Amino acid sequence: MASFVRATAVASAAAPGTTPDLPLPPPGGDWMARADAIAGRVAAALKAKAELGDAEWRRLPCLVGSSSHFIGAREAQADAALEPPIEFADRLARQFGVSGPVMVVNTACTSGLTALGLARDMIDASACPHALVLGVELANRLSTAGFGALGLLSATKARPCDLERDGLVLGEAFGATLVSTSGPWRIAALASQIDASGFAAPAPNEAIIARAMRAALSAAGWPASSVDLIKLQAGGSPAGDLAEARAVRGIFSAPPRLVSFKGAIGHTLGASGPAELSLLLAALARGQVPPTEGFAQSDPELGLEPRAADGGAVRRVLFNLAGFGGHIASLALARE
Repeated sequence: MASFVRATAVASAAAPGTTPDLPLPPPGGDWMARADAIAGRVAAALKAKAELGDAEWRRLPCLVGSSSHFIGAREAQADAALEPPIEFADRLARQFGVSGPVMVVNTACTSGLTALGLARDMIDASACPHALVLGVELANRLSTAGFGALGLLSATKARPCDLERDGLVLGEAFGATLVSTSGPWRIAALASQIDASGFAAPAPNEAIIARAMRAALSAAGWPASSVDLIKLQAGGSPAGDLAEARAVRGIFSAPPRLVSFKGAIGHTLGASGPAELSLLLAALARGQVPPTEGFAQSDPELGLEPRAADGGAVRRVLFNLAGFGGHIASLALARE
């Protein structure tokens, strides 16, 4: 059985080049109450698009991908009880009004995409007709401190693929995806790889990125020349963007259209998959490949130029993510 992306919704930074369903409220106040409010609003937006009956909606299983879960609540309230991540996932499922099985996924920055892959597997195995996937990354100091200690953050802004890029900028997002037996985008393949040399390295290995992309293309049965658009991982890291660029150029004799969202919404870590997928599919539904915020000057060493383009003819997409701990993923999507 084939699986499809039926509907998406996202709350993220409302920056140029993006049109999130909802802008995030500013951080502050009761952390958990803010998380609940964001979840409730994203749930309403997704349910309106999903066109499922109430009974069918309530039966949805819920798979939550995150790298920080609710550590921000602990930071905001030192005596807050530190419960297992599954408790936070259960809480989010209740905000969405679903009562099916709940699962937590943490594969660092690929968490949300890994959760989407598990949802696809459930549908392909006829375990359920629909599955809810959440990618959640909300304000916390721990993530910023960790990336800062590794010297990976820009002091100014993220510049994906730009000649002057100097590091990442972290962001928040709450993305939701409904995976189903029908929908406008078929999940043609999802390939994951582990870069064993990069468990704590600042940049992924270009050979592993290329391996993930080739595996996705092979599983989808696509020649590289048939890909119309690559959603790059590119977040503005000098070494990371270069590694991905070398991988792309090693597979594509002439790279197709390119886009990165991390200059617009920041690197949203475990939420990147559902959040960026929602922004991308919404833009393509409008017939656009949006501009890559932060990209201004081409870097000859990269040889990649992510720019705004006509998206009306985009039928096949390769969607890349790379994360801390060596996690690499590439998703192949086909417009039906």
